[in-house]
Amino acid sequence: MRDNIVYVYLERVSHLTLSYGISVKNFMAGVEMLPTNLLSLGPVDPNQEIDIYSGFNMYIGIDDVRSYLTDKQNKNQEWIDFDNAYDIEALTPTEVSELLYLGHAYTHLKSPFYYKLQNNYVYLTLPNGAKKVYYRNLPQFYKVLAKCLTGHLAEVYREKKSFLRLRYKFIDFPTELAKQMFSLMINGVVFDFGGAKIKGQEAKVPILIAPDSVYQLKWHEPTMLVEKSKVVGNLKYHLNTRMWELEVLSPQAFEDTLDF
Repeated sequence: MRDNIVYVYLERVSHLTLSYGISVKNFMAGVEMLPTNLLSLGPVDPNQEIDIYSGFNMYIGIDDVRSYLTDKQNKNQEWIDFDNAYDIEALTPTEVSELLYLGHAYTHLKSPFYYKLQNNYVYLTLPNGAKKVYYRNLPQFYKVLAKCLTGHLAEVYREKKSFLRLRYKFIDFPTELAKQMFSLMINGVVFDFGGAKIKGQEAKVPILIAPDSVYQLKWHEPTMLVEKSKVVGNLKYHLNTRMWELEVLSPQAFEDTLDF
């Protein structure tokens, strides 16, 4: 399917990731530790617990957090984690307003990481289903992306080789290869699983550089990125050896790769 894409854009200064095709399931599988408390920045649900001071719904404890994150009805998740409920009362009215702005405009006014809350993440779902996630420890995103890419390839394999779907288990995409694509991600990169090919013992997924209009992704159809992007390489997976490989077709696109 042509709409089976993963898009990634990174902004180092604010520790921002803008993505499409990366699910909350990938996030949960990739981060080192799930938050233990959340404030929902979306519309208030009167049937859920509400923090009196801020007016946001809150979810206290790992069980409630996990239940919230995995609830299929919570498709448009918008939240910030926090360390302790008492910390919310320390927020100023201005800081509460900043959180309201985060949930409404999908961007930060000041730093998205609050000393008073000791938050590690801000998780926002844009109107078209894209995800905007701030990571205090940005390298955690490598593992989230690895889980996503592995899952998408496994799905493609099951569709194309349905009679073998129960016999094969994919090895997770190596985070070291993700680091080699850093220069692509800071410009905007598309992994086109809709154009993936499986031939013999090799699976190949095109890697494309996305156009400059990254912020249009907030409102526009993400799948249009494939039509406007340029192929610069391929992700390869060797089914017999269970090894991943990064094939570079345009070396200049991979230049100035920096670790973070």
